[in-house]
Amino acid sequence: MKIKWLAIAFPVLGIVGCSLSDLNFNQSSQAVSAFDVNLYPVNKLVCDPFDGGSDQATYQGGLMAELYYRRDDQPKFTSLAPYFEEGVRSEQTLFFSQLFVPTRLFSLGFPTETGDMVKRDDGEVLNEWFALRFTSALGLGPDDEEGLYQLALLSDDGSILRIQENGEWIDVVDNDLNHPTRMGCGQVIEMKRGEQHLIQLDYYQGPRHHIALIPMWRKVDSLHPETDPLCGVQGNSTYFDFNNNSEPKQPYLDLLDRGWRPLDFANYSLPVQKAPFNPCVHGQAPVISNFMVEDMLDGVLRVAWTTDIPATSQVRYVDMATGAETLTLSDNILRTEHEIFVVGLAFGHHYLVQGVSISETYGKAISPASLVMVQ
Repeated sequence: MKIKWLAIAFPVLGIVGCSLSDLNFNQSSQAVSAFDVNLYPVNKLVCDPFDGGSDQATYQGGLMAELYYRRDDQPKFTSLAPYFEEGVRSEQTLFFSQLFVPTRLFSLGFPTETGDMVKRDDGEVLNEWFALRFTSALGLGPDDEEGLYQLALLSDDGSILRIQENGEWIDVVDNDLNHPTRMGCGQVIEMKRGEQHLIQLDYYQGPRHHIALIPMWRKVDSLHPETDPLCGVQGNSTYFDFNNNSEPKQPYLDLLDRGWRPLDFANYSLPVQKAPFNPCVHGQAPVISNFMVEDMLDGVLRVAWTTDIPATSQVRYVDMATGAETLTLSDNILRTEHEIFVVGLAFGHHYLVQGVSISETYGKAISPASLVMVQ
């Protein structure tokens, strides 16, 4: 039996997908994805926009980040708090396998998995005056020893690292406010094998010109280690050569010689209660073929395609007249023959239409776009 998944559009209320239970079909003989692909829509998902580290991503590893920005009618924030208290929260969700952003020029913004750029409400590409709130759990990697570790943040602009203790957030590194790349040194925490600390890392980027963010730590012998000579030292040309592929300079190499090292992907894991899985893993991607869009008249499009391996079914479509973008809900059934009917579309409007399929290992595939006028 071929199952039809309906995405119903209402001109005022937006697009709503009816659930498969409403269609009263029997799913018992069909495989269901272990992942809810509706949780992180691919058109609102950003994967490792700074360092391309998603090759290291695992299903439970990495950091999740919420994105905030200021409105044009607000002052230019010069500290972290106003972004989260007064700014606009983006609909996009960002995932990082690790954080290693040496000082570099930055003006591009954040590309989503569908290739579009994250934009502000006014349609401008978001590439400055934004803040990120990262959430993860910090633990020892397989090569890390148990013991005391001092934490630090190398960032441009402000950043604050918090650790949750007894249900309360404690600031362990405060490197806030506008500044070029600066080494903010913090407190010492005890790390034991098998234990994790829930962390929250807030970071903001002011003007678009330079960006830097590297959480670091070093193993120490006491709760009050000797102050590193670079604590508080700043300068966008101090630690890295941003005009030469962020080549490390001697002060950064000196930090490494004194035992500091960047946290890497093995030190981060996603808290299940916050993010049940990392959607930026590189699973086996299905191959989409035979993609077609058929105008059924009366504002209805039939979208169909085939995948070489079982995968979920969704349709992304953009009303070219309004710019409104929609991704239909998935029933999370894995299949190779895909058919979706999209109804309630605007007569005479051109729509850019794509098929989206995600495999059982969360490999993502998006078809080439078709441009269709609804009649």
